[in-house]
Amino acid sequence: MNIKEKIKSLLKEAELYKSQRLLEEARERYTLVIETLRQQTEIPNLENLINGVEKKRAELDQAIAKWDKAQITPEVSDRVQDLIKRLFTSASNERSPDEHAVDEAITLAKFGQHRKALAEFNRLVHVPEVCLKATKNAVKCHLELAEVDEALEMVVAWNRGGCYTPEQYTSIISFMRTSFEKEGIAWDDSRVYPEETQVSEETSSDFMDDDIIDITSIGISIDEGPMSGNHVELDVSFQSGSLLSLIVSGSNEALINLFQRGQTIHDVDFYSPIAIFKGSAVVESNTRINSGPKKGDFSLDIRIDSI
Repeated sequence: MNIKEKIKSLLKEAELYKSQRLLEEARERYTLVIETLRQQTEIPNLENLINGVEKKRAELDQAIAKWDKAQITPEVSDRVQDLIKRLFTSASNERSPDEHAVDEAITLAKFGQHRKALAEFNRLVHVPEVCLKATKNAVKCHLELAEVDEALEMVVAWNRGGCYTPEQYTSIISFMRTSFEKEGIAWDDSRVYPEETQVSEETSSDFMDDDIIDITSIGISIDEGPMSGNHVELDVSFQSGSLLSLIVSGSNEALINLFQRGQTIHDVDFYSPIAIFKGSAVVESNTRINSGPKKGDFSLDIRIDSI
């Protein structure tokens, strides 16, 4: 077997292992491909080939890390399981004007109108019914704008203004810590808590508010079309209850075409700070973004159907 055939064979094995969720085995095959390529000197575009395979291996490392984290996540309590079922198994169409206003602000943010969205969240944070949703999505707006200090100052000011109960504030800080760390931003509790307040990691992570369970990203196993056999992960950009907004690169036409309005997506992994849940979702919209920093990409809205 010549080098070209050997590399093709290893890559096919890696994709087969990925499709069966045998991630460690797939990673071994990618590593073998990289090592084999590095021993060559006459292959055209050698560095580009190596970089491409290293990217695939890095994506696997992220997936492996998430699964490893799931293995050490404590079992979800009965109370949280009941909450998950209540929030996500069936989505109510009866929404208050304030809940509708939150969703409209999220839509503004999705399409790059972050300042207008923040103005709405600033108004809605004073409404107890939606204050948590407004706050968490306002934080995401500031992170989209690379405004870390502004996000921290905003939440601290809203807390001083009496917008939250102590338990809600703990939930928000836990959410911010996770969001910051996901973006590679250093976290410092002293910036959001008075010096005399001591809050343990266990306390903040154990609290579950009654308004929203944060889904940070999703994983989808594709079993049809040109991407069949791939496991795709997408970050959640904004969330309102069971409605998740995702961004799909405009260059990924094969993936975009998979998601049609009304389509049910089966075998979805929902990643949250407390656990990984399996379930299904329904596509609510798939819309091209025509302005702002995400111009050319697609805003994909899915609603969690069951967990």
